[in-house]
Amino acid sequence: MFVWRSSPEAVACGRFVLYCRPGDKEWTKYEVDFDNGHETLCNAIFGSDGKMYVATSWKGRYVVIDTSGASVEKIGMVVPPDTCPMHHPYLTFWVEPADGDIFLVRFYLHTHRALGVTNIDVHRMDTTTARGYVWRRVESIGGATFFLGANCVAAVPSSSSAAAAGTTDDQQANCVFLLLFCCDGIRLYSVRLDDRTISFSLLLPTSCPDLEDLLDTWSNLYWTFLFLKGIFRQEQTKSLMSSTASTTSKVNKNIVSVQDRYEMMSPASAWSGLPIALIELLIPKLSFVDYLHIRVVCKQWNLIEKPIQHARTHPMLMSIHGASRGAYYRLFDPLVKKQYVVKKDSIVLHGNWPTLRFSKHGWLLVTKGKRRIYAANPFTGEVCKLPKMDRHLFHGISFSSVPKSPGSVVFAISKYPWQRSVGVMLWRAGDNHWLKEELPCDTPFFMTHSNPVFFDNEFYCLGVHGNLGVFNPNDITWRILDKPEPIRADAADYADRLCNLMYKLDQSLMSWEKVLRLDDGVLFVDNWNATIKSSQEYDGCCNRIYLPFFGYDEVEGCKEGLFYDLEADGQYKPEFYGLTEPINSLWMEPNFSRHH
Repeated sequence: MFVWRSSPEAVACGRFVLYCRPGDKEWTKYEVDFDNGHETLCNAIFGSDGKMYVATSWKGRYVVIDTSGASVEKIGMVVPPDTCPMHHPYLTFWVEPADGDIFLVRFYLHTHRALGVTNIDVHRMDTTTARGYVWRRVESIGGATFFLGANCVAAVPSSSSAAAAGTTDDQQANCVFLLLFCCDGIRLYSVRLDDRTISFSLLLPTSCPDLEDLLDTWSNLYWTFLFLKGIFRQEQTKSLMSSTASTTSKVNKNIVSVQDRYEMMSPASAWSGLPIALIELLIPKLSFVDYLHIRVVCKQWNLIEKPIQHARTHPMLMSIHGASRGAYYRLFDPLVKKQYVVKKDSIVLHGNWPTLRFSKHGWLLVTKGKRRIYAANPFTGEVCKLPKMDRHLFHGISFSSVPKSPGSVVFAISKYPWQRSVGVMLWRAGDNHWLKEELPCDTPFFMTHSNPVFFDNEFYCLGVHGNLGVFNPNDITWRILDKPEPIRADAADYADRLCNLMYKLDQSLMSWEKVLRLDDGVLFVDNWNATIKSSQEYDGCCNRIYLPFFGYDEVEGCKEGLFYDLEADGQYKPEFYGLTEPINSLWMEPNFSRHH
């Protein structure tokens, strides 16, 4: 048993732990020797295999104390793994399954008040290196199941997962469950590491949450386990992947596998007699997937000369799956309720955990590791490797035009609420390095977690109160606009930072107008971006706001995208809770035009 000391007087009177073993008549004091004069012990401790890991006040480090011998001694330090490049608050849990491995699970949150989970990374401790204790990021937790909460951490090893669930197919293997307080109450999150998806249900709803009461409730929730067959029995959920046949076609040297029901209603010979010129007249009315279908109907139709660039496209929800050479993109089309897989041997997908950051004009901004960043078009295979950053220290990132085009500018911004300055990073097409500047910002500005918008040769950044900050890349200046005036002046500085430009800016009056209808528009919103498209080509889709979630349509037997319906009753369709969100996803519109 251990007790540790941490107080303002700790440096003056010594930094130590108190410990005792069963049978001891008194506590023993052990002085911890630190390599600097300002590091102290904090209020977190974790025990495993005869060692105690005690948190310190210096950069999230843990001191390792060996308790297995006759005496106690410090044997090392554990440095935390790097955080996600975006500056989001996070929760960290240490977990030890029965096999002796130690895992670190980190959940990234929308806001400091836990509006929701946006991402997760998992690390396993490696003690075999010359550097001592090192965290290695992993894709799997070895078939185990983790149960996490404010004051309770538990793990069911892989051998017990199926038995505890009362199943034989390991439905809960490689899953992480989290109890978390949010704006609507206490949520139960379920993260499936195998397919990189998140879902949640509402356990304790509240209409007007009091933060202190909610935190108190959350802190007093605990997991209880009874390892009896059937105690955790879960109804088998219908697979979201319907039975499919694959159609493969080469598009600008990309291989696009289409997961879709595809049945020929009659022999190909019955279709080959139709004039190619007639078929080509249909191309502008087809989605790019239907274009691929047409090309494989028969040899005659494969001679269609009208390029795929003439096919119709619209935003799809893209996500990256895997972190090795087997990684691939997934595309979910909410308008036709189908999912596709894009396989391309690209440097963007290889290793170091690529993360999607921004999308425009069919191009993506992807970060990898601590410093690398790429712009890529996954359909043409084009990649623009940008110079390495010092680190991915930014709150938002955007570009003005396709990064391979002359005059293109990539802009990243870092702005903490307490700072009286704003950090910007700028890259222009052809530059060999990033331009870094720290610009004065005397007017208080609290930036939302949404990417900047490029408009009229400037980058606009949204504040939590509804005010705007503007960066001019030509003269490298930053300013806060007097107008439009804040529309959420009463919002807490650290509160609801998950915002997008959902009001319409009247440029003549420089004021916000609340939008009740999108008329013929369709809005696509994800965790970082928002884009609007005309719905004239998509029957029955006007006045919808699509979000990066999907459920399962039992009637049609396929996935169903979540949208907020402004046209009818102002409701979420389907029901908001219990849906699935791909981790590391954003909306992007396919672009098959190569940039020269």
